[in-house]
Amino acid sequence: MKTKAFLFDLDGTLIDTMPAHFKTWQLVVKEMGSPLEGEALMNQLYGNGAELMHRIVPGRTFTEEEARAIVAAKEERYRALYGNEITVLEGAREFLELALQKNIPMGIGTASNQANIDFALDKLDLRRYLSAIVGADDVQLSKPHPETWLKLAAELNTPPEHCIVFEDAPKGVEAALAAGMKAVAITGHFSANDFGEYENILQIVPALNVLNIDELLYL
Repeated sequence: MKTKAFLFDLDGTLIDTMPAHFKTWQLVVKEMGSPLEGEALMNQLYGNGAELMHRIVPGRTFTEEEARAIVAAKEERYRALYGNEITVLEGAREFLELALQKNIPMGIGTASNQANIDFALDKLDLRRYLSAIVGADDVQLSKPHPETWLKLAAELNTPPEHCIVFEDAPKGVEAALAAGMKAVAITGHFSANDFGEYENILQIVPALNVLNIDELLYL
């Protein structure tokens, strides 16, 4: 057995929060006078802090403190306005149950802040599957930097080469590649073509429950 641990992104991989996040960001950037909307906005919704704000509100300058305050306020609006809309993605709970039965250590590496993580895990009863969680508050650099995945692997006491990352975003797969980890890409907001350049991808699938866990453990 080569693989020892499964590392999951959260939003878009295990849970469907992207429509709710997107609707909230649309409100925020419109209020701030940003011209971005639709797909142009969606494609920039990764990372955190000032580098995120500079991309989604072009032409304005933000200090890191200002940007983090804006993001924190946005997250509060997301939970208040659309929190009841979030769901577990099809096939995700079944996959987690099977992995739990096989005693595979599992953790989450996400760009979400701790309040959003706690809200989703408790609302959707997912915390019991997880041995470790690394969120935006735990790292200095967001994906595609490998810090999130490397820190999560360390918390699971598993070398990077024995981890498989499950991701729905190319930037997350890129972070896994930089961390020396294999990855499974989940299509949804991104198509299979969007993942074509990454040599660490084992499989590209529409849902987690189409995967064969026993096969993954020997890849």
